[in-house]
Order: sequence, then C-alpha cells, then structure tokens
Amino acid sequence: MTEIPEQILIAETPAHFRWGVETHIGKQRQDNQDSFFADPEPALFLVSDGMGGHRGGALASGIIAEDLPVMIENALDKLKAGTPRTIRSLLNKMIAEQSKQLKLEGTSETGFRDMGATLVMALLRKDRCFVANIGDSRAYRLRKGRLVQLTRDHSVVSELIEKGHIEPEEAANHDARGQITRYVGMEEKAHSHVRSFALKKADRILLCSDGLTDMVADRNIAAILKAQTDPHAACKSLVAAANEAGGHDNITTLVIDWLGNG
Repeated sequence: MTEIPEQILIAETPAHFRWGVETHIGKQRQDNQDSFFADPEPALFLVSDGMGGHRGGALASGIIAEDLPVMIENALDKLKAGTPRTIRSLLNKMIAEQSKQLKLEGTSETGFRDMGATLVMALLRKDRCFVANIGDSRAYRLRKGRLVQLTRDHSVVSELIEKGHIEPEEAANHDARGQITRYVGMEEKAHSHVRSFALKKADRILLCSDGLTDMVADRNIAAILKAQTDPHAACKSLVAAANEAGGHDNITTLVIDWLGNG
C-alpha cells in the first residue's frame, strides 16, 4: 500500500492489536514520496521515505513497500526456529538484500541512478515486537505515558551528537540536518538497526517519516498520542501538527495499539 495522500486508513482485526495510518504531501512538496505497507495478517507494518526530492525517491519507497514485505513473509515461512535472535537476523538480512536489489534497479532503464529511501518497520510475533530501521525514519513506543524512541538515526547530525561534537539542542539548526549516512539502495552493504522487546498491554507503537519528527518535538508527539486514544485519530492529529508547524516535507504516521493477549 503506497502513496495515498491525504487519506486515513484504520483496521481492527480479531488479533490483539488495532492500527491506523495517514500519509500527506505536506505544504511545500510537489508530490508525496513517502510509501507505507500495512497488513494485519502477518502483522507487518512499514514506512519508507524516498530520498532526493525527485521521481527516483517515490519509485524507491514504492518498491520497498511492495517488495520487502513479500521477501520477509517468504523468509519467515521457511524459518525453522523463530527465536527473537533468528528473526532479528532475518530482518537485517532481508533489508540488506532489498538494498542490493534497489541499487541494481537504479541502473536499469526503469530506475533512477542513486535512488534510495529510508525505512522503518515493525513486525508483531505473538507477544513480541521487532523493530528495524535504516536512515532517519523513526519508531517510538508510548508505554504508561512515557515516549521512547526505539530506532537509531543514521544521520550526520546523530553521529555528531554521539561523538560529543554538538549538543542535541543544536541539531535542529545544524547545516548537516537531513543528511543521512545509511539508506536502502546505498552503495555499500546496508546495515540496519534491529531490536525487539516484549509487548505489554496498552503499548502504542508509532512509525513515522521525518516529515513529522523534523516539525514536531517529541514532547508534543507524546502529548498527541496520549490525548488521541483512537489510532487513526492520533495519526490525523500528528499530521495536522506537522502541517501547522510548516509542513516542510511529506508526512506519514502509522500507529499500532497492542491490546494484550486476553
């Protein structure tokens, strides 16, 4: 499911979660280069943000949203021992393979040279959540009113903060803002950040592109997630907040609510 500007989708399933998603072009872009995938059957969700501000970005994120879920589902079906460690390894391997294929696609007649995209995804397996990312699209968890970033930004600014060269408060106005160091389709092998955790009742997971996080502070994201109990209403409010702040980029938000096992 890709590129559905200004549309809200919500699903409630017999499973132990419900979800909603919204994607919007924002106020300053000519097209929406964000894509997403959401399927409650394998409980697999992803958001991808096309890079470069040209047609190649939209094509790249669309390919990821279409191809990567199939690769992951096929690999999971063949998995003999579905331990957390083996699933994390599988996700890392599939993302690296997708990156390799996207790089090759960029050299074909239908592709665009140097096209690429960020990725953030969540996979729910029994009572566990697996989160993977590459680039600066993020996943957050809201648990008991506390918002925690689950992903690691692969960006120049993030590396400068980690090395102590700049303070976190300087990131918003730094010259290197928006420059990412890893992405799907990169020349080198794509190493993603993958983690997993045990889900607890009432956990809320947010996947989003940087069109949200560049415009809305974490504390305000948390406030919206706490105020809007319905997942699609939360997605709509988050997008509205990003647009009210300027809407400098495409915005995609995807919220998953874990209802518990009983």
